Amino acid sequence: MARNRVVIIGGSVAGLGAALAAAETFDQVIIIERDELEFGAEPRRGVPQGNQLHALLSAGMDALRQFIPDLADQLTAEGCSRFDQVRDVATWSGAGWRQRLESGIETVGFRRPLFESVVRRNVLQRTNCQIRVGSVTGLTTSTDASLVTGVEVDGQESIEADLVIDATGRASQAPKWFEQLGFERPEEVHVRCQMGYAARLVRIPEGVMPPQLFGVNALPFPGHHRGGLVFVVDNGLAMLAAAGVAREYPPRDEGAFLEYLDQAPVSILGEIARQCEPVGPIGTYRMPGNQLRLWHKLASRPRRFLVTGDAVGSYNPVYGQGMTQSAKAAVILRDTLASVEDLDDVAVPFQTALGQFAMYACDSSGKPDSLYDGATLINFEKWDDASVARATALEALATEDPAVTLKVSRAQLGMRPEELDSPELEAMVEQRMQSGEPSSNCDSTTLPEVVQLANASG
Repeated sequence: MARNRVVIIGGSVAGLGAALAAAETFDQVIIIERDELEFGAEPRRGVPQGNQLHALLSAGMDALRQFIPDLADQLTAEGCSRFDQVRDVATWSGAGWRQRLESGIETVGFRRPLFESVVRRNVLQRTNCQIRVGSVTGLTTSTDASLVTGVEVDGQESIEADLVIDATGRASQAPKWFEQLGFERPEEVHVRCQMGYAARLVRIPEGVMPPQLFGVNALPFPGHHRGGLVFVVDNGLAMLAAAGVAREYPPRDEGAFLEYLDQAPVSILGEIARQCEPVGPIGTYRMPGNQLRLWHKLASRPRRFLVTGDAVGSYNPVYGQGMTQSAKAAVILRDTLASVEDLDDVAVPFQTALGQFAMYACDSSGKPDSLYDGATLINFEKWDDASVARATALEALATEDPAVTLKVSRAQLGMRPEELDSPELEAMVEQRMQSGEPSSNCDSTTLPEVVQLANASG
């Protein structure tokens, strides 16, 4: 069956990833984006959180490298930093400092607009890809509404397409469009812990942090609602950010912002913050919490219409899963298009595969977030006491045993839960649960040193 044109609604990471995937089999790929897009690191209107810290987990980078093999090199050429996420970032969990060690898990520090610019440049290098400025106001369909045939742009123009992909994010209009076409809206899952962020660009003077340290991460956790981090991004700049949950939103005011960081789990973060040189204003952003739309569980749907990215699942940003999900969705889309001959049959396998990944992502962020005071849960089960005890014991082990730190890091950053499925680790967790011993690596005033894996106990 002919694959002449695909229309993708939205030009952020999810839309760009979808374009990279579709470009391999479609003659023409059109991205329709509301904002005028320029190369650079300045936030745009359509991404209000663009001035906050963003990260691409190693799982996301691995996915995008399937389309852009030298992506990390291109980002480095634009001034982005590259470092070992486990060795070069000091991370405080609810149990204490995680071990720092060589992990081979590379991270690239960047500002989101710059990252998007580099990926967008690669999309536009495909001769069959283009970006048009405009707002999609609705879908065009067959007479019986069973088949999506294109989109309406700015209420004035219709663009025909063999496939339409919605990548418009958390505020997607697709549920409303489905209702208008006579289909049910997807069921939604919510874990609302009312989170807020405040961030600014800074320069970190020499000597403020030890050599080869690219970040200090002391984010909130259940029982401690305020936290923050400092993280090297690109071109000699770092992002200094405060984060709060349960409506303990960080402020925009300069003095109050620093005082807020003093209330992070580690006192050293506030000390570092006061030595940083501000480069830009403090920007704030708030969101209610994790949201998942169960597109994959719909009993019926119009053919030739897909939903991807945050329009499927949007999560607490501290877990770094958003852009990674969009990257994984691109791989799923490419593989689905390659395996399905008739475009009428694409939606179910694509949404099913993406839905399974999204449910794991939502569970990973939603379970801890469900424990915050006053969290509102819709179609979501809170962690039980046994699961909390197990997670607490695992985190305590990760502060003392480099081998456990490595397993936990691979599971979280690579989104590979199977890394934690071993009889040896299970036995260690059970023993720690029975002993109830607290972590011995919990001096919040001193940054942890790098250790060697050979020091691990198992």
